[in-house]
Amino acid sequence: MFSFINFAIMKLNNFDDIRSFRDNEVNHYLKIVVKDPLFLEILAYQFGKENLSWWLESISKINTIKELQTTLLKPLLENLLQKSVSELTYSGLEYLDKNESYLFISNHRDILLDSFILNYIFFINGFETIESAIGNNLLVMPWIEYLARLNKTFIVQRNLEGKKFYYASHKLSQYINDCLLNRNQSIWIAQQEGRSKDGNDITQSSLIRMILLAADKGKEIELLNKYKIIPVSLSYEYDPCVIYKIIDNYLHSHGKTFDKSDEFRLNEMKEGLIEYKGNVHFSISKPLSFKKNNQNLKDLIKLVTSQIDKEIHKNYIIYPFHWYCYDKVNNSSENIEKYYGKENEFENYINNQINKLKIFTKNELDNVDAMILCIFKFYAQIVENYLKACSFSL
Repeated sequence: MFSFINFAIMKLNNFDDIRSFRDNEVNHYLKIVVKDPLFLEILAYQFGKENLSWWLESISKINTIKELQTTLLKPLLENLLQKSVSELTYSGLEYLDKNESYLFISNHRDILLDSFILNYIFFINGFETIESAIGNNLLVMPWIEYLARLNKTFIVQRNLEGKKFYYASHKLSQYINDCLLNRNQSIWIAQQEGRSKDGNDITQSSLIRMILLAADKGKEIELLNKYKIIPVSLSYEYDPCVIYKIIDNYLHSHGKTFDKSDEFRLNEMKEGLIEYKGNVHFSISKPLSFKKNNQNLKDLIKLVTSQIDKEIHKNYIIYPFHWYCYDKVNNSSENIEKYYGKENEFENYINNQINKLKIFTKNELDNVDAMILCIFKFYAQIVENYLKACSFSL
């Protein structure tokens, strides 16, 4: 036990197993990535098989992260957005200083796109790109891990228990501290582990507790203010993977597990990228500021999570389909003026989701109607949180 603890402590400041890659590692790992058949298939699918040789030659010349983001990742995302997003909008950049680092905490909609789009917004507006967190459970193939870490992603270790969980959390907290305060590198992390499966975006207290592991005792508020926490509210008109989230939530609510294979996770990531999302908006808030009121750590964490939640909820963009779902759940037509004339369009969308559900489950689920109600509830919950947050702000 003694040797394990000491070994773990010695490794706390050695971030090699979780950190993003650096410029001097770019060319080495790209040479590995471009040999993977699935990566080549994706490249050909996005840019055309006839252009594959040109892209491989261009990638072979990349030697820095900025070159990678400029040469490959920016056009890749623009291609994805053109095919699956009607319009991307954003707000709040005026609250940011390009010379400062920030800790961005947002709700979580899509496995890859949330941080990918946020990075893109910063990139095209002349800001330094962010480092973003990803769970190791999603790195189902070596090339995916390499490409993620080449794009300034660091790894969050999942499914650990006991002392292993504590030391992994401590290391992650120290890494975030090092990025923000020593490297002046901004970070994005989701407000909860995994994506919201029911539309209820709530900041986990364990996230804030992990962040505060890097603080000296009694200096927690000072550290939070140094980090300059910025809530970011992500609004997708249509969630690209809502059906998978609904199945997951439905099964869990009935005491069943939803075991995802690596193949399933890979397919879910792919659908998140390419499925239609309608309009998408990213709203960046002002940095939060916390005052010392002699509260204990539990109360401080509760204060921080509630402030993040309020900012995220009140800055949602509520699209007509969301209001439609809200009225459906409440057996009301109170908000019909917000979606009047679009009902047929929305019913077609729901029918498509029913077809996906039947294909995915092979008609084995016993209550499809209940599952469809869960889709309405998913979007209605977003509206409910928005209305509550706006009423608190009045």
